[in-house]
Amino acid sequence: MLIEDGFMERHFGRLDGDKLFTYSYVWPVDYFDVTHKAFDVESVAEVCTRTGDAIQRIENSFLHRDGDIVVIVSHADTLQILQAYAAGLENVGTFSQYRFGNGEVRKLGQTPESLPPPVPLTVPKPGEYAP
Repeated sequence: MLIEDGFMERHFGRLDGDKLFTYSYVWPVDYFDVTHKAFDVESVAEVCTRTGDAIQRIENSFLHRDGDIVVIVSHADTLQILQAYAAGLENVGTFSQYRFGNGEVRKLGQTPESLPPPVPLTVPKPGEYAP
């Protein structure tokens, strides 16, 4: 087993520890600008770099052998950004349309066709659960 810190949860800056619906202030901006750092969040581009580097470290690890099955466990934003990046989406900022269900297992594909059908992001009202 290899624990890789490169798959840590996305840093949400001033919104960390706040109510879940406040994250929906960030996701629509991600769609238009993958480098934005509004509210001091970790940008989508930074998450792509961090997770891509983590994949490289796993592949180069003495523990990894050709043919190994690698299971990555993380939080939703990190996994969704990683899957959009790995699939080669033209706009990785659309990652929030490819939501994971709690405990969902999904193959990390390398084409846009490997992704589930997109579900447009809806912004919840205060007190509602953000999907």
